[in-house]
Amino acid sequence: MTGLPQDPVDVQTLCNLAMSCDGLITNDLRRRVWPKLLNANSLDISVTKNKKGSSETAQFQENKYWVQVNLDVDRSHRRFPKEMRVSRRKVLQSQLTNVIMRVICKHQNLHYYQGYHDIAVTLLLVVGEDLATALLEQLSLHQLRDFMEPTMEKTNKMLSFIHPIIQEADPELEDFLIRSEVGQMFALSWLITWYGHVIQDFDTIVRLYDFFLATHPLMPVYLAAALVIHRRDDVLLGECDMAFVHHSLSKIPSDFSSRVEELITSTKYLFEKYSPEKMAKAAERHLKESMALAQHTQFLYDLSDQRPDSILRRRRQQNSQLHAYQGGQPVLRDSTNPYVKLAVWTLTASLGTVALYVLGSAKRWI
Repeated sequence: MTGLPQDPVDVQTLCNLAMSCDGLITNDLRRRVWPKLLNANSLDISVTKNKKGSSETAQFQENKYWVQVNLDVDRSHRRFPKEMRVSRRKVLQSQLTNVIMRVICKHQNLHYYQGYHDIAVTLLLVVGEDLATALLEQLSLHQLRDFMEPTMEKTNKMLSFIHPIIQEADPELEDFLIRSEVGQMFALSWLITWYGHVIQDFDTIVRLYDFFLATHPLMPVYLAAALVIHRRDDVLLGECDMAFVHHSLSKIPSDFSSRVEELITSTKYLFEKYSPEKMAKAAERHLKESMALAQHTQFLYDLSDQRPDSILRRRRQQNSQLHAYQGGQPVLRDSTNPYVKLAVWTLTASLGTVALYVLGSAKRWI
């Protein structure tokens, strides 16, 4: 296919392919393209292969999220194919735990959240354990970064984009939603799991991942807006009551899979017509505070630098640093990077009743 064999890799062509009708189509192609879309180089993956063992397991068990990750992984059986043998599923669940814990232990500033495993299992089923670890790490440092804060405030602010988009695209519907006081928490599980928790059809899930990996971090929010607009008639015919509207909207329609391409087209239209920059006045605080958005420009620049010679040069530099000694002691590599620096500042203001509502909503759908 075009794009992959070129030097440098034509990332834009791969993005266009992932966004086109039906996306990347096969998992074999996804295994080749997804790493390019996330700037996760296969040469980096081999470094971790020799570090697995009892010492890694001990490190996992010392982590504060170890128990919660295991609980979530144990409950993840419905995410695996129904026809899969139990023995095979248990092996994959063990690998799923490894994938998650490697990222969490490596980046102590990242906070695990319930729903993170839904994204990890999708990656695992498509690309396997080692590559899934590399992809999940890149996602966690970029598109998912705002979800991995100590609180859910930035997640809530990202969700707040839904209403300004609907206001511009369908004022009548937005007026109804405002009067119902439904808020935006009905879309929480959609956003933080990239719809993996609420869609049963795996082919539909990976199709959405093709789309999200090739586009802006806010695209899952635009899809949420498109989905609400798609259901406008059902919403407007119902009661203008918060509980009723929340219950109605939180359900993914049964025809979602058959209409996924139509919804993706609508999502792209909303994004092009009502870009995040145009929505800035309605959601300016999120635009200022979102790490995912702040890093996106630099991330796009990094994607363009995937020449094989550049990758090999970095590998040689890393190997030379690992084997260099001063006075019999190994030279420690500088672990400082812009993502870690950005992660040290976080919001500390209490969310009060909003936090209680968010957490309560999260518990209901998990």
